[in-house]
Amino acid sequence: MTEGELIRIGVLGPLDIRVGGRPVAAGGRQQQAVLAMLVAARGQVVPVDRIVEQLWDGTPPPRPLVSLQAYISRLRRVLEPRRAPRGTARVLVSEGIGYALRLPDEAVDAWAFEQDLRRVQEMRPMGLSAGAAEVALGILSAAMDRWRGEPYEPFADEPWAQPAIARLAEYRHSAQERITASLLVLGRTGEAVQAAQSLTEADRWRGQAWRLLAVALWAAHRSAEALDALRRHRRNLAEDLGLEPEPALAALEQAILEQRHETLAEELTFGVPPASTAVEKKPDKTDKTDFEVRPAQLPRSPATFSARQDQLAELTRLLDDADGSPLIVVSGAGGVGKTTLVVRWAHQVAGLFPDGQLYADLRGFSPEDAPASPADVLFGFLLALGVPEHRVPPGESERTALFRSVLAGRRMLLVLDNARDSEQVRPLLPGTGGCAVIVTSRSRLGGLVVTDGAATTHLDGFSDAEASDYLRGRLGDADPQARDAIVARCGGLPLALAVVCARAAGMSLTGVAAELAEEEGLDAFAVAGLEHDLRAVFSWSYRRLPEDAAALFRRLALHPGPDVSLPAAVSVTGAGRPRTRALLRLLRDAHLLDERRPNRFTYHDLVGGYAAEMAHRHDTPADRDAVLRRLVEHHLYSAAGAVGLLANPRPDRVGPVPERIEPETFADREAALTWMAGEYDNVLSIAEQCHESWGDGYLGPLVWTLAPYQQDLRFLAEDSFTLARRALKVAERDGEVWWVGFLNYILARGYLRLGRYEQARPYLERTIAVGRATGDTLRLAHGLLATAVSHIGINQVPSREDTVAAYPYALEAREHYRRIAHRNEARVEEANCLLAIAWYHFYQPGGQAETLRMLERSLAVQRDLSDARGTADVLLHLGRFRQATGDPAGAATDFTRALQLYRDMPDLQMEPLICLYSLYLATGDRAAAAPIRAELTGMVKTARYPDVNRLQALLAGAPE
Repeated sequence: MTEGELIRIGVLGPLDIRVGGRPVAAGGRQQQAVLAMLVAARGQVVPVDRIVEQLWDGTPPPRPLVSLQAYISRLRRVLEPRRAPRGTARVLVSEGIGYALRLPDEAVDAWAFEQDLRRVQEMRPMGLSAGAAEVALGILSAAMDRWRGEPYEPFADEPWAQPAIARLAEYRHSAQERITASLLVLGRTGEAVQAAQSLTEADRWRGQAWRLLAVALWAAHRSAEALDALRRHRRNLAEDLGLEPEPALAALEQAILEQRHETLAEELTFGVPPASTAVEKKPDKTDKTDFEVRPAQLPRSPATFSARQDQLAELTRLLDDADGSPLIVVSGAGGVGKTTLVVRWAHQVAGLFPDGQLYADLRGFSPEDAPASPADVLFGFLLALGVPEHRVPPGESERTALFRSVLAGRRMLLVLDNARDSEQVRPLLPGTGGCAVIVTSRSRLGGLVVTDGAATTHLDGFSDAEASDYLRGRLGDADPQARDAIVARCGGLPLALAVVCARAAGMSLTGVAAELAEEEGLDAFAVAGLEHDLRAVFSWSYRRLPEDAAALFRRLALHPGPDVSLPAAVSVTGAGRPRTRALLRLLRDAHLLDERRPNRFTYHDLVGGYAAEMAHRHDTPADRDAVLRRLVEHHLYSAAGAVGLLANPRPDRVGPVPERIEPETFADREAALTWMAGEYDNVLSIAEQCHESWGDGYLGPLVWTLAPYQQDLRFLAEDSFTLARRALKVAERDGEVWWVGFLNYILARGYLRLGRYEQARPYLERTIAVGRATGDTLRLAHGLLATAVSHIGINQVPSREDTVAAYPYALEAREHYRRIAHRNEARVEEANCLLAIAWYHFYQPGGQAETLRMLERSLAVQRDLSDARGTADVLLHLGRFRQATGDPAGAATDFTRALQLYRDMPDLQMEPLICLYSLYLATGDRAAAAPIRAELTGMVKTARYPDVNRLQALLAGAPE
């Protein structure tokens, strides 16, 4: 038996671990939480930074990674007690930048429960015959026995556990409904009544539970009680939510009143609502999901919803008038209440879409114009629909195709909120009938109307009477004159009215009206046809802030990225972490900032626009430049600290950390990689701000800092080109000769990494010229060596002609490196010179022994300097040499060692895998090639690799 077969983990109740049939202790609460997080991820990798953030709720101890690694080590000992002390973990594994559990479904009670439910769902196309119902009942009864309490019981209040708890609760409801359906099919109506009553007691709003209860009572010849059940459900919805039951339940009630027994027979045949069974799809080889999931992502409909009855009816009319693929666009000004209206309507019609509802905020009109990409939205939708994360393709078009395949045959409602334009929406549209889509936008989205046949409705603000009724319901009617003044000042915009009500605690209507009367309008969000806008509302909230909170509110709006981290805010304030965190929480509690993830903050679009206006009104240009400078410095010095742990030692070209800047610090290489991966886009956004005279001086250091990550650890050379070219213009303008040489070298080096050797050479010529002119030995040697590389190439055995062209450059470069051999950087590069020289000897008479000797010398230097990447590069050369000289076993060993050294650099793993695959094909070892091919096929869609065409040709040209 394997380790996985001996392990049982239970989270459907208190955390329970059994190894070899015996219960074992899981450690303290924090250690248990780590295991529970990994269980909740269902085998997917959980990044280290996410574990740290969730485990300590955004306030980790001084060395969180040390604590986390201790928890992981102890859990591994618990789960694999027979593993050798330094043996490879097979259950709790390290992958990429995080950890994952590698266990079969039956080893975890929650996973096994979902597997059992999937087995029953796969039976539904059979129509739930009596035989199928008997089998389903047995499977589901056993599945329900796995529950020992509430899921993730010790962690029920933890934010990270909430999605898993909600998902399991939905699955549990689904399983109980299917049990009830199976009992009905089998004619066990008494038991079905009891089961359905339990369902309605558990969720008084769930229409499917009440439907099953009514059907069971009707089948038991208790028609009066069935009607009473449906009426109770109607009262519950009306009193609690202000909603009506779904139309299908009204139809069932009428059928019971009329005693239409053919309807009862239809219900009992399938045991589920006809609307649900009608859309069940047969197994399809193109279906990418493992089991059917019913998402219910609609936000809560506010209890303060007011008016809009005509608009709700209009949306329903548009839905009814559409063909099998309704597409509705609701347009209107910002703050007019589009989202509130559409969410309320979506809740009302949700029963017409038995396969669920999807919701996404597309962020089309945000302060810094950073809308959600369709690819990211599709990623979230596919996960919600049950597609495993590792099976979501990387490209937008591929995700769209998979999304449409998954939706085929389903009836779902999609709410796409706050769209920027038609192009953002179009990839998110289903490809077949059955689903309805409703879109909100400040634009009318004419492209969807012309090309996609969308129906449209435009939403205006409240009338004066509607706005007065809204205020009366929220704040009372103590001062009608002040109420009318507020209504007039807010111009009928529901968001403005809602903010006034939210901020009015402790103030009279008269006081609110007086403050609003003092303010001017918000020009950036002016609405045609309305006399006033939102600035007065936001100003009133802003003026109640303490001065340091108001300053932070203004200045964070200058950040160009989608959100701001707590450490970046600390560098903006210069006030230290505790005080800055307190200010951020004050702004969050005032609803002026949103904290969508722990310690990451963002604005609502209207509020962010107002904050930016306040920054330009109250802060001088010098003040605003100072904020941007601190943001640049924060990200520059944080990145420098991270890259310092990831790259070979280099001189300091960034300088000391300025006063009051608190860059991130990193405990180890893994933490540095995690931060760079998570913050890279923000660093680039910040770098783009360095376009004024104050920012010129940061461009060179930014290139110096980021280039090793962009060019050596990730294939992000195109990003390095953009930044380096901007820095080069500044250096040439200012006569900074050293930077001119360095930046030309970086541009050339990037082209070498991409295999674009001819484009690299003009930059290398300028690099060499600067090195000779200035006597910069290191720069000259770098340029010469890179020129040699441009001839022999990187991922190939060079030709005789190429080695002859490269040889003199490599010899001269080595001589220059020897003159500065006291520097580690020079020793590394001297070893790299030996690679080009070695390949020259490969083609000389009797030179292969010299080639091997030089390659092994280069390898020894890299190992002596503990340079993992450099060692791996030499091993690839050695492997190619051994393969070319008839030693396939030695080549395979070298390629495998290189792959192991690249373990934390996934982009770089592609080349040793390609080498291994090509080697096994050449030797006819199909069995060894097969798993490599499978790994390459999986990586080709996700890993960054500069020569994808070469890889695809290799895979296409070889038999599977």
